[in-house]
Amino acid sequence: MKRILMLTLCAALLPMLCGSQVSAALIISDDYEVDSSGNYSVVNDGTPNGTVNFVYDYIAAGIPLAPNSTAGDTLGLRMTANDSAGAVDAFTAFHNTDINSNIFSLKVDVFMRFVGTTATTEYAHVGVGGNGTTFNQVFSPISGSGSFIAFTGDGGSASDYRWYLSAANGGPTTVPNTDASYLGHGSNGTGAFYTALFPAPPSTIAGSPGNIWATVEVKVKNGSISYFMQNQLVFKGTYTGNLYGLASLGIVDTFTSVDGGSVATIYDNLEVIVPEPASLSLLGLSLIGLLAGRRR
Repeated sequence: MKRILMLTLCAALLPMLCGSQVSAALIISDDYEVDSSGNYSVVNDGTPNGTVNFVYDYIAAGIPLAPNSTAGDTLGLRMTANDSAGAVDAFTAFHNTDINSNIFSLKVDVFMRFVGTTATTEYAHVGVGGNGTTFNQVFSPISGSGSFIAFTGDGGSASDYRWYLSAANGGPTTVPNTDASYLGHGSNGTGAFYTALFPAPPSTIAGSPGNIWATVEVKVKNGSISYFMQNQLVFKGTYTGNLYGLASLGIVDTFTSVDGGSVATIYDNLEVIVPEPASLSLLGLSLIGLLAGRRR
């Protein structure tokens, strides 16, 4: 009887002990303070007309320090598209570290810069499960792998916020803005949810993160994917299979208007965290076995 009581007590305590002690591993951490271009594969749509600079001094350019940076940091990843050609243009930078987990989170700071109150509308995009070879784009044409969120900085599109899920993961590629995963927000930055998320000021255009820092977070957990901006849930959907693969950052100009290089997206403080095996769980199981053996 004592043995049964002891086993029952241990079994009850184990989830509490292990649940409070599960640790996480930081598998990607890039603050861009040194040239990390060797850790990335950069792809484009085949007609590149922009720039990708991994050591861009955004502080010297008058951009404030990113929210997750340390005082004294100055550099970030700067991307431009369609600087002069007047054509659709896209760049995607894939971090070469494979993420082979069905539970992980990605976080990155994003600054979408443009001059004046309007500009050629470009999309920043942040993704997971990338294949390292296919550029990301929500439309004109639709392209990508895994899943990513895309958003404008100037609110110049009827679809300022969209998310993509590859057919291989059960998605219709660019997910329709009527889908339940949009949580009723729709995709236009003039909607109440987005104007509350990015009021003007400080944003240049209400409803879009133009000329301010925004923190984007992606959380993947066993068939569920959630996208957050400024700690607010924007999209939440499901996927099939797995989203193993590469984290991605990028820029897309889906329109022909030329920006002359004045429109840019700056990324800083990319992090990807995965849970480590709970070593304490093994310790707890060993404890149960030991106590069981002593009570025989």
